Amino acid sequence: MSILRRRRIEPPEPIAEPHWATLARLFAQIGGSRPHYTWCLIHGALVADRLGFRKISALELGVAGGSGLVALEGAADAISQATGVAIEVHGFDSGRGLPPPVDHRDAPYLIGAGDFSMDEQRLRARLRGATLHLGPVGETVAAFLHAGHPPVAFAAFDLDYYSSTCDALRLVTGPTDRLMPRFLAYFDDVVGYPWGSTNGAIPAIAEFNSEHGTTRLIDELRGLRYVVPRSEFDARWTEAMFLVHVLDHPRYDDAEGTAFSHQLELD
Repeated sequence: MSILRRRRIEPPEPIAEPHWATLARLFAQIGGSRPHYTWCLIHGALVADRLGFRKISALELGVAGGSGLVALEGAADAISQATGVAIEVHGFDSGRGLPPPVDHRDAPYLIGAGDFSMDEQRLRARLRGATLHLGPVGETVAAFLHAGHPPVAFAAFDLDYYSSTCDALRLVTGPTDRLMPRFLAYFDDVVGYPWGSTNGAIPAIAEFNSEHGTTRLIDELRGLRYVVPRSEFDARWTEAMFLVHVLDHPRYDDAEGTAFSHQLELD
């Protein structure tokens, strides 16, 4: 009587959780007082991990009182723990409030010199590891880019003025080893009264793209509300998100694992 020999069946390889499902899961777990900071930074850390970057930077340009920077630092700590990607946090501000407005593009009828000042001592006492860069933003961003920090994976621009945003966008012209191939950018002053195509961040972005568009582009993300968790569907921040493309980055074409699908079967 022959004995049938049973072939051992190996368990299938685990299927990796899709990017957007992982993002939603971690977002629900981590939370935070600035949901857009948390969501964007999770995205940046996940992409960095897939591309083999073990350290990244997250920036807030326009710190004011500091609540946003404290929130960004808290989110970074939790996300680093969840993903294994180390995250440096940097805040940029004059430390003395807004400078005098330059012209109508800075909306001088709305905001002016000295607005959004900082209590530096009180803020530093709250920070655990974030670095505060004080001074004219064009100068402090330039110094940051030449100081050997990990590549930028998220940046929040909240400088109110058109003129200050122009200065801060020097960040996007930095060396490719200081930037991820693409990274999310939040611009606070693009939604609601009185921001439009001739004041605040929008004309600063348009002028930047006109000047640097062959190598660097800042592209508005449309319909992001349909991608974020349902709790954020009506959130203002989904209308203020952009994607920075570092077109001359040597790894720009590397797959980042964010496709919703790679195959559509016939019904």
